Amino acid sequence: MANSIAGVGGASPSPQTDILEVSRAPQNSGQGSPRSTSAVEPPKINDATELSSLGNFIATAAKRASGQSSMRADLVASLKAQIAAGAYHPDPNEVAARVAAAIKP
Repeated sequence: MANSIAGVGGASPSPQTDILEVSRAPQNSGQGSPRSTSAVEPPKINDATELSSLGNFIATAAKRASGQSSMRADLVASLKAQIAAGAYHPDPNEVAARVAAAIKP
């Protein structure tokens, strides 16, 4: 069985191969000098953006909130003292109810 693909097994190359080879050859720019193959620098892109007034408000609020702690230090100190003294006895039913309410969609 003979190879039916051009260029395989000693067959002559197809005309398309010749066209590709010619198109890959260096081109002249009309002045007789070969065309430069160095990469062209891409245009500079301005990646700056401006926030709307809502965006500025959100950014300001986020900065203010990050400076504050969500932990209530006075409550934590009180609970630590109760635990250390052995006086902290939470109601298990109340704890379960709050946990269930927190995970309920």
